[in-house]
Amino acid sequence: QWRRVETSLMAILAIAKVVIFFGALYVAWRILNPSSTPVALVGASALFIVLASATVVPLLRDITYGTVMIAERWYNVGDHIVVEPFLGVSGIVEHVTLRSTKLRSLTGEIIWLHNQHVQGVRITPRGVKTLAIDVFVSDAEQGKKVMSKGLAAIPKEATMVARAFSRIETEKLTEDLWRLSAVGQTAPGREWLIEDFAIKAIKKYDESGEHDPVIIHGPIVRFADEAAMKRFKRTVRAKN
Repeated sequence: QWRRVETSLMAILAIAKVVIFFGALYVAWRILNPSSTPVALVGASALFIVLASATVVPLLRDITYGTVMIAERWYNVGDHIVVEPFLGVSGIVEHVTLRSTKLRSLTGEIIWLHNQHVQGVRITPRGVKTLAIDVFVSDAEQGKKVMSKGLAAIPKEATMVARAFSRIETEKLTEDLWRLSAVGQTAPGREWLIEDFAIKAIKKYDESGEHDPVIIHGPIVRFADEAAMKRFKRTVRAKN
């Protein structure tokens, strides 16, 4: 809610700046030309048309797109978005006006976008990606120890793993096969910490030689966003 309020305030300030700017232009014109003749008006109109085609029209296009995006709540200040159709343009929304959008990427770069060029956005809910690791083992207790050691090696901070894998769930499939699952959250763009680094760490601890290897299948990584799973559960009508 606070993000929406901040975004609305920025939009109102942008509108006020536009009104003040054009109002100042009009006042300056009246002061400099207190008694404008028809010839002067025609010349000024021609000059305005030439300038408008190069400056005002793109500006109005930006404002139109920005007004629609703000009205439809495409995104708010503080959201993490990926901008289409640009490749690799993503970041946290820091500033939104009727004309432009300011992003800060995960690498710290500042990105400015004209609103008219934003054809679509992908928003990361809560600013993190939720992923799960599944490991199929022959010994549940030993498998938990191996998995815990591997997950403990992942760096934990806001731009790395935002929420640690604090709980490992166990599901018995057969007499000698268990599925271990752990869910964590990482910053967008840092999924490799789980998809690559965590997998290698778990396998390394399992093959360290301190005990007999217990991993039979995996580890495997999957996205585990609860909202997405609920929506797909309502959509999918597969029958067993």
